[in-house]
Amino acid sequence: MNVMERIDDLCRQHNMSKYRLSLITGISQSAFSKMARQQSTLSLETIQRICDALGISLAQFFSESEVYPDLTKQQQNLLHFWSLLDEKKRAYALLMMEQLVDL
Repeated sequence: MNVMERIDDLCRQHNMSKYRLSLITGISQSAFSKMARQQSTLSLETIQRICDALGISLAQFFSESEVYPDLTKQQQNLLHFWSLLDEKKRAYALLMMEQLVDL
C-alpha cells in the first residue's frame, strides 16, 4: 500500500473527508491531488501533520496491522477506541481521564 492509499484508508476509518483533513492540516486539496498522481512526495513533517489530525502516531501510520507488539492488549484497545472518536469526543475523554487520575 502506498502512502496515499494509506491516507485514504485512514480517512475512511476515521470518517474524515479529504476536505476536512485538508482544513485541519493546512495541506491544500490540490497538494493531495498532486500526491495522489505521484507528482509530488510527502515529507515526514507532512505525514506527521496528517497523523496529528487523525490522532495516530507515525508508527500507527506505517504499521501494516492494528497490532502494536510494544503495547498491552488494554493499551491497544484504548488506542482503537481513541481512533474512533472525533476531536470533540477526544477532548471530553481526556478531561474524564484527567479527572479519574485526580480521584
